[in-house]
Amino acid sequence: MSSELSLNEAIQNVPITRDAAEVILSLKKIPSGLLELAGAVRDSRLGRELRFYYPLPRFPNVSVTGDRCSLRCKHCGGYYLRGMTSVETPSKLKKFCTKLEADGGVGLLISGGSDRKGMVPLDRFYNAFRWVKENTGLIVNVHTGLLDPGQADGIASTGIDIASVDVVGSDETIRRVYGLKATKEDYSGTLESLKNVEVPHVIPHICVGLDFGEIGGEVAALEIAKKIDPELVVLLELMPTQGTAMEAVKPPSAEEMAMVVAAARLMCPGAGIALGCMRPRTGKDRVEELALEAGVDRIVLPSRSTVERAGIAGFSVRHLDGCCAIPKSLEGRALRLGGSQAHLQNVNEVPGRDAY
Repeated sequence: MSSELSLNEAIQNVPITRDAAEVILSLKKIPSGLLELAGAVRDSRLGRELRFYYPLPRFPNVSVTGDRCSLRCKHCGGYYLRGMTSVETPSKLKKFCTKLEADGGVGLLISGGSDRKGMVPLDRFYNAFRWVKENTGLIVNVHTGLLDPGQADGIASTGIDIASVDVVGSDETIRRVYGLKATKEDYSGTLESLKNVEVPHVIPHICVGLDFGEIGGEVAALEIAKKIDPELVVLLELMPTQGTAMEAVKPPSAEEMAMVVAAARLMCPGAGIALGCMRPRTGKDRVEELALEAGVDRIVLPSRSTVERAGIAGFSVRHLDGCCAIPKSLEGRALRLGGSQAHLQNVNEVPGRDAY
């Protein structure tokens, strides 16, 4: 049976199965009609709308551990923590949030380095999270790391708006890159625990090419995300980072990214599919061009050509000051002042650490 025939059979019904998505990602090049189908599914399920996001300066990243991380994963090595504001005590977090709101901030991503179990040490900040939600209008997005059900319940009790959760679909990748004894079931369990305790918005994040640039566990990660019926799935792309074990690794190609976007769109047809901020700047125009064709509906820091292309193609476009995990119910706070032209001033913002 030819791969083309296999694909045609695989995509007869939407949402497609995990096996069908595996067929898509096994192909060496983008098959005729795949991106058009995925784009049409986006348009029919979500409308012909695009959202472009600009995190800085109104939606910064902060780290509760400063630049400290016990894991020092092969792809990051703690590098991206250095670009985040350090809030290593609850009082520093509250002070930061008070000033952020006074300066016109929309919200923030609270992250930090992981311990040896893959958990971000958030427990001692729970009261500070509550204080921020009770005393400011900021949108609070917390990058949780792995959680057990009790910790998920603790997070939920604080009233945060968004939990951003890394999802890895390969036990081998978890060991090779993170150095963890955890399994993909642990990531699935974290998602399900947060969903069960009714954190308002639980957002899976998947790094494409995490395993030294190779495509491997991405479909399994999408299947894990699909189990919680996500409102949004964020796709990141491996960034070869100086000083890490992956410094010289070749990231996924624009075509590989497009096929992952298409698989995500066809597996989760009603969900938002975002290109997050952790992506290489080299070749980003082509990645975004193909991703638009493949059904993405959110892009962080789009290139000028992408913004222009969206207008020419007739999309209804919203520009927002914030991260792409902001739900539609809260995006009124983040609509960019100055409208569609304001993006030109900072399309080259360099991100801090997203939810890798």
